[in-house]
Amino acid sequence: MHKETNIFLGISFLMLGLFIVPFNDAVAKVLSADLNIMEVIWSRFFGHFIFLVPIAFFIKGKDKFINANTNPQILRGLFIFGGTSFFFLSIKYIPLVNALCLLLIAPIIVVLCSSIFLKEKLSFLKVFCVTVGFIGTIFIIQPGLKGFDVNSIYALISGACYACYIMYTRKLNLDSDPIVTLSFTAIPGALIMTLLLPFYWEHVPSLNQMLIIGSFGPIVIAAHFCIIKAYQFAEASVLAPIHYFEIVSNVMISVIYFKDIPSILTSIGIMCIISSGVLISLKGLIYK
Repeated sequence: MHKETNIFLGISFLMLGLFIVPFNDAVAKVLSADLNIMEVIWSRFFGHFIFLVPIAFFIKGKDKFINANTNPQILRGLFIFGGTSFFFLSIKYIPLVNALCLLLIAPIIVVLCSSIFLKEKLSFLKVFCVTVGFIGTIFIIQPGLKGFDVNSIYALISGACYACYIMYTRKLNLDSDPIVTLSFTAIPGALIMTLLLPFYWEHVPSLNQMLIIGSFGPIVIAAHFCIIKAYQFAEASVLAPIHYFEIVSNVMISVIYFKDIPSILTSIGIMCIISSGVLISLKGLIYK
């Protein structure tokens, strides 16, 4: 059954989710300084799994989890697993903001592909807003000024995976339970990383690290629940420019925690990104 379109509600849920997501990235970056990156990836997916899936399966029942949507749900889960894994790998070597900006090729892919795969209307305004957001991203990355780090390729691959995850989220949200969809966000990654655990585990986490690892589950569940709800209420191509909002909260964390003060060019880029999101939001509210 198709959900009722409510652009304002979709944008609100997405902005809340994107405000939360960078806290997950910050936790990963902190842990990656001392732990094997594979251990960090396992912690993220297993934390999400253990906090949600057993309870969700008990409440929703087998029929909600195993049905005609199961294979697409698994594929969607594999896309977010790939996107998260490559992103965590990138932030081990390059600054958090740089990695996020490269990941945010995803909205461009979504806008261009949603008309083909989701049969959504491709308008000039959608393309314009994504372009403005991308220009803002270029201001933040400033490619060529300091050279392109080869590890940035991981973030670009992450962006492509995340774009596929977004489109599958919108597609499955038309007739899937959001809690089940949220569960499958964790299931493939948790199973894969747990099966491989004996091959890469190197450390016994300290008490402090265990507390940090424990925060993964609640943060990821809250963020992805908001993102999934957003795509119940608005088209993927409409919400695509809003994903640039994640840079705002990402920069806040970088400044407060990592003491990374944005330059003038970075600040201009952030304003471009905010402008693109505000413009498409206003269009949706006025002409919905």
